[in-house]
Amino acid sequence: MILTYDLTAIIVGAWILKIINRKLLIFNRTPLDIPLLLFLAANILSTIFSIDLHTSIWGYYSRSNGGLLSLISYLLLYWAFVSNIGPAQVKTLTKFALASGFLISLWAITEHFGISPSCVILRGEFNASCWVQDVQARVFATLGQPNWLAAYLAMLIFPALYFFLTASSRLLLTTYYLLLTTLYLAFTFTYSRGPTLGLIGGFITFISLQLLNFHPKGGTINLAKLKPILIVLGVFLSINLLFGSALTSFKLISKFAAPSRPSISLPTNQSQTQLENGGTESGQIRFIVWKGALDIFKHYPIFGSGLETFAYSYYQYRPEEHNLTSEWDFLYNKAHNEYLNYLATTGLVGFGTYMLIVLTFIWWYIKYYVSSIKQKLHHTYYLLLATSLLASYISYLIYNFFLFSVVIIAIFFYLFPALAFVTSASTKPFKIPSILHSLSSIFQFIYRRPFYTQAAKSLVIFSTLYLLYSIFQLWYADTLFALGQKASDLGNAGRAYNYLSESSNLNPSEPFYRSELAAAAAQAAAALKETDATLSAILKDEATYQTELVLKKSPNNVSFWRTAVRTYSEIAAIDDKYLDTTLKALDKTISLAPTDPKLYYNKALVLDIQGKKEAGVKVLQKALQLKPNYPEALQQLKDATASAKP
Repeated sequence: MILTYDLTAIIVGAWILKIINRKLLIFNRTPLDIPLLLFLAANILSTIFSIDLHTSIWGYYSRSNGGLLSLISYLLLYWAFVSNIGPAQVKTLTKFALASGFLISLWAITEHFGISPSCVILRGEFNASCWVQDVQARVFATLGQPNWLAAYLAMLIFPALYFFLTASSRLLLTTYYLLLTTLYLAFTFTYSRGPTLGLIGGFITFISLQLLNFHPKGGTINLAKLKPILIVLGVFLSINLLFGSALTSFKLISKFAAPSRPSISLPTNQSQTQLENGGTESGQIRFIVWKGALDIFKHYPIFGSGLETFAYSYYQYRPEEHNLTSEWDFLYNKAHNEYLNYLATTGLVGFGTYMLIVLTFIWWYIKYYVSSIKQKLHHTYYLLLATSLLASYISYLIYNFFLFSVVIIAIFFYLFPALAFVTSASTKPFKIPSILHSLSSIFQFIYRRPFYTQAAKSLVIFSTLYLLYSIFQLWYADTLFALGQKASDLGNAGRAYNYLSESSNLNPSEPFYRSELAAAAAQAAAALKETDATLSAILKDEATYQTELVLKKSPNNVSFWRTAVRTYSEIAAIDDKYLDTTLKALDKTISLAPTDPKLYYNKALVLDIQGKKEAGVKVLQKALQLKPNYPEALQQLKDATASAKP
């Protein structure tokens, strides 16, 4: 996402400079303009009414994609593309995308056979053992998770098929044949069911439209033109027979699931999702999460709970049956269904405008297809390319019913329609309304003054460089934060505090940094209690100050309240009065996540420390009511009951 922000700043800056140089507004309209603007307006409203404003603006921390700023970036890139790229450049850019896909596919294929380039680069080891996940069982190359890699490759396979079908020489035919085989082989090794269904849907779309082309009214199907497609499908089927497929290899999927985290501890800030830890949830878990998403929508029907706030709103309405699954203590920051996710976080307004984008593009293609057939242009390369882009789009839409998009897939969501509009000459220059002609005259007057032109260019260049510097600062702050978290995991509270403090200073608007800084300060304060009481007291005050600051800014963020519990419990080791503060924080967290049994279990532990055995037993009973097979709670209840006997 950081790279996307950088590219957006550079591209938009260059676009504005181009406008200044040519003294002409360079902006093309497309069939998606109104739906995209409505979607942007809906997301702005969802952000305004969000339960966590910061998350809605920037996106969920560990991903960033999906926040308001990311959407603005995608839209700017979309309009920059359709306004500055011509039909002749589309093929070149698409070939660059396929070249990237080819390299990533090679990366994934080597992973399947036991050599991860990541391990070679980072550790100098010619194996795949540097990953916690079983990367040989389900590859993910540079995309971090098998489903995301599969979705990315599925969207590239159809443009590759277009180049294969239009190859003008034997060398090109062989090149694109090898490209298709490589892409699909890497796709197969992900063993991802959702993207596989999407790919099948894309092929059905592509072949159906080609059949209509080859079977005009009163004619017969031209099998010769279908032959290359059938050969490709035959190769794909052979790969499936040789290596298996996602639809049959369920054993691989279950083996890939990540282990649950230990539950005998005070709650931590679970910033990682199950997917990020390497797991693929079963259909049963997905249905439970979908049920929770629908409950969120029922409570926030108009604008949703806020962009990217699913991680917080889900815990408010999390179904109790989630506690009986193997992933009961994982954090879900997505609904694992893009449509339900939009419904839950942006309400009817956001979901409706999102679907308007999808349906508008499909309707545009239908009109373009019918028009091309009527004009006997059904064998043109442009129609075939548009058809391949639509097939990729259908693949994306099917995949999103089961999962969700990440940065590169989100970019494709906007880029592929842009490619189709440019190749089909469906863009039109924006005409300045007559009411703004007087304003245009003012600009023309300014343009005739070289000083003003140079001043405008200087302002654009300075603004672009400032944006790039600010984005670099965000990246560097995040790098320091990662080092701080690593130090914290290794038990070095002092080093963790130093890194986290520096990252918070570089990016003071990020509450997650402050939340973890507070926890590190509390750990350091507890460690220094006996050796340096003065510094320990200072760190204790710092921990409480930062925690209060974070909770004031994000009062509905359940993850920050979990971290607050962790922080206050550390301080309680220094000062007993903070046990009451810990209990209050737990009660608030429970109000935000009323079906989480771990919170009740940890509350019982604190009550036990305070000697409130009877109250602790009642809380443990509530935890067991939510999760009857909770071994730690059962043991704690047994011990509490035994100690209560005379």
